[in-house]
Amino acid sequence: GVPGYQPPQQLVAFERAMTLRPAAIFFVATGREQDRSAFYLAEAVRKGIDVPYPRLREIVQQSGATPDMNEAEATKALLPFGRDIAAFVYAEIATKARAAGVKPVWVFLPQVSPGTWEKATPEAEALAREAGFAIINLSDVYSASPVEQVRLAEWDDHPNARGHQLVAEALATRLAAQADEIFVQAKQEQP
Repeated sequence: GVPGYQPPQQLVAFERAMTLRPAAIFFVATGREQDRSAFYLAEAVRKGIDVPYPRLREIVQQSGATPDMNEAEATKALLPFGRDIAAFVYAEIATKARAAGVKPVWVFLPQVSPGTWEKATPEAEALAREAGFAIINLSDVYSASPVEQVRLAEWDDHPNARGHQLVAEALATRLAAQADEIFVQAKQEQP
């Protein structure tokens, strides 16, 4: 994982990870996947960064976003395409992973505090499921604890040590419960 990567950037990270020949690959989504996808692509267009994926270049062209636009204009042009961008990212990762005999797993890791991510998560999960990911949704991981007990600081909604412990325990439990689904390919390929 790399801090601050947006979904389109995960395509490059995925390609690097595949060189390690994993049995499974985990895409950790943290909320607002569709909007974050559009924000990143708008930033890439404005900075003149080459977009190496034909489908994403096509979306940029359809949106009308150009390098001479300011941030607000480029974002406004691409936000309506956020779902399409995220769907492409998910499908590309899942399809390439499965073709290589690697199980794609979509893990939803919520923010500590409630927010707009809650409204966008069901659609992101549906996109991941449609793309062929196994799903581990940890959206309830902090629900039994007051926010103050699991966040890093009042001004920082990242999980603290207790929050990370809850995530680790929930992830281990869900991985164990879904082991046959997630790791079946790895078991089948062993001599």
